[in-house]
Amino acid sequence: MLFKRFGIVFARLLLNKQDEIRQMEDELQGMDRMDFVGDKQEYLLSRDEDVKREPSTIPECWSQTRPQLLEKLEKKVMEYSDLLLKANQLKALEKPSARDYRSVLHFMENDGGPMYEGEMSWIYDKEDLVSLRPGREHAWLDGMLERLLKVCRCGLVRYIFCTAETNARTDNPAIHYYDRRRIAKCVTLLITILILVLLMIPIWLLYKSSVNGTIGTTNDTIVMILSFTLIFSAALSLFTKAKRHEIVAASAG
Repeated sequence: MLFKRFGIVFARLLLNKQDEIRQMEDELQGMDRMDFVGDKQEYLLSRDEDVKREPSTIPECWSQTRPQLLEKLEKKVMEYSDLLLKANQLKALEKPSARDYRSVLHFMENDGGPMYEGEMSWIYDKEDLVSLRPGREHAWLDGMLERLLKVCRCGLVRYIFCTAETNARTDNPAIHYYDRRRIAKCVTLLITILILVLLMIPIWLLYKSSVNGTIGTTNDTIVMILSFTLIFSAALSLFTKAKRHEIVAASAG
């Protein structure tokens, strides 16, 4: 599901409330300076005295008392902080993948019909879109496998990746729905096999060289180990969301 984040609108609202709070803060500081200079510091030192302050002691230039201003300021600050946190939460949502974006765009442009023409301009603002679909580590690999499954539509493929639930979605024999859980398991299996191969090949090569008595020089051994370590690190970086320190730790291990 794709939705518009309205980042510009949030920015405008935040800037507007920020300026309102700034004006109220300036007014509050002006009140404090007037009481400090006018030898009325007891109203600054005691909240109770400030609340019970006589109207005759309040400067005529004040449009409201300090407690009234603080009450309004508290409401504005709470509104500002709530809006700021919500904007941050929206910013943290996942960006739609290119495949999901193309799918929704294709539907709205081709299958949505005339009813969408006047309301679909938001879909072209790709930078402001968010997805409620949780991001997956191997989303692009899932998409590649799904495209491969579209080409290979043999019975074995349908048996492995289709379920009774997905088959019940359509009566058209030319349309097949694949189970995403099975696709995810297949992708995980492929990555596991790849990692095992990258770990085992250099060990097997070094073992064969030592058994045959043709093991190379120390430089050759270092180059071989270094090459497979780089390939292993690249595979982790490409196929997973591992952070840099996790890649370094896995490569060192």
